[in-house]
Amino acid sequence: MFRRIVDGVQVLTVAAALVTVVLLAVASPTSASVDSPDASAGAEIFSARCSGCHGADGGGGVGPRLAGEGALSRFDALDQVERFVNAGVPGRMPGFETRLSADDVRAVAGYVWSELAAR
Repeated sequence: MFRRIVDGVQVLTVAAALVTVVLLAVASPTSASVDSPDASAGAEIFSARCSGCHGADGGGGVGPRLAGEGALSRFDALDQVERFVNAGVPGRMPGFETRLSADDVRAVAGYVWSELAAR
């Protein structure tokens, strides 16, 4: 009788571990995912293309502040930031749709959205 209980507990433990592993694999995005921007690439692009106007730390300068409660507070989602970076603002900020690849725009928008806005 006791042996059957132990065997049942072992089967349940293995099943729970398997379900946990599957859920972790499904729920955790990988760095290769198209939807998860590469933060280091985004930081490099920001430094090269954006920091001259928005400041190295996103604190502002010629362009508005992006860090903390800056200009990004008006956006509700990352894709809105991507569209804004692509389009720009005539006379104020160049659009980068023809200057950066879609992956680069996604990376820099992701960096600004997740890193700078969190400061």
